[in-house]
Amino acid sequence: MKDLSAFDAAIVDARAFIRDKQRGDWHSVACVVLTASGQQYIGMNLASTLSRASVCAAPVALGLAIAQDPDDRIVFCAAVNRRGEVIPPCGPCRELMLDYAGKAQVAVPEGDGYAVVGMAALMPTPYKPTQRKP
Repeated sequence: MKDLSAFDAAIVDARAFIRDKQRGDWHSVACVVLTASGQQYIGMNLASTLSRASVCAAPVALGLAIAQDPDDRIVFCAAVNRRGEVIPPCGPCRELMLDYAGKAQVAVPEGDGYAVVGMAALMPTPYKPTQRKP
């Protein structure tokens, strides 16, 4: 079941986070994840002068959640840009989310707002389907 009020609140928090924490072009995206126990973790991207060393916001947020409690299932992920718009996860982040949040709901842009889709809809053909984790 979708708890849209919790999802909406999480997105509001991510918007406030990136608005307050971003510095120039170094930080332009925040990602929020919610866990089954109700915990919320927000991370932001880490840009680098060496572009391949840059890290998206989703791995940061996922890492925070997993480091805190590796057994607490991630149930929702959403990324927002510095304008507060929900943005879809990039390809590598989708694969990472499939590995660590395989049953999560994910916010994707839709019109002026967002829709919530499951990982199976977001990643119908993962790179290595035999490695799909719950």
